[in-house]
Amino acid sequence: MTPSNFKVLIVLGKSGSGKGTQVEKLAEQYGLKIISSGSLLRARAEEKDFVGNRIAGILDKGGLIPTPIIFHLWLHELEKVTVAGDGGKGIIFEGSPRKLYEAYLLDETLWFYNLEKDMRVVHLDITDEEAARRLLERKREDDTEEAIRERLQWYKAEVVPAIEYYREKGRLVEINGEQSIEAVHQEIMEKLKDFLEQ
Repeated sequence: MTPSNFKVLIVLGKSGSGKGTQVEKLAEQYGLKIISSGSLLRARAEEKDFVGNRIAGILDKGGLIPTPIIFHLWLHELEKVTVAGDGGKGIIFEGSPRKLYEAYLLDETLWFYNLEKDMRVVHLDITDEEAARRLLERKREDDTEEAIRERLQWYKAEVVPAIEYYREKGRLVEINGEQSIEAVHQEIMEKLKDFLEQ
């Protein structure tokens, strides 16, 4: 069973906003279990069965894994958290949900597991220009100007509606993601202090 003060955090932001770094810092500081769709998918792709091979093939081409497959992996993690008590003081989703549809589904799922009340969404806000600058500095093969432009357009079309949904629900915490790593972390802690330390 999850403890009564169990927390659920979601960290959203454009590629290059520093989600992974901030998630790791928060997880370590507050004893939160990270649920990263990317990590879960890569781990599942290592299993050389039909599903693993299918996931690997889609990821290799830069495609998107269908939501039901991702939710299957999330549910497995939530089962471990709620049944086995393997979640520490809470869970933190890195970069998900990625669509409004997924936000609806996650809300229903958290309700089922009695986790919907203690939940906040952190939005690391950076401009498209800053995102492009950071991604180009990484010098990764898949970070071409055209690929970055497509990624930002996809973010605006798919992720922004989910962010607005959480804003309307009163769960969104806006963070200036263009500061230094430490300044971003400090702002998150200040704005979530009452929530995380209840």
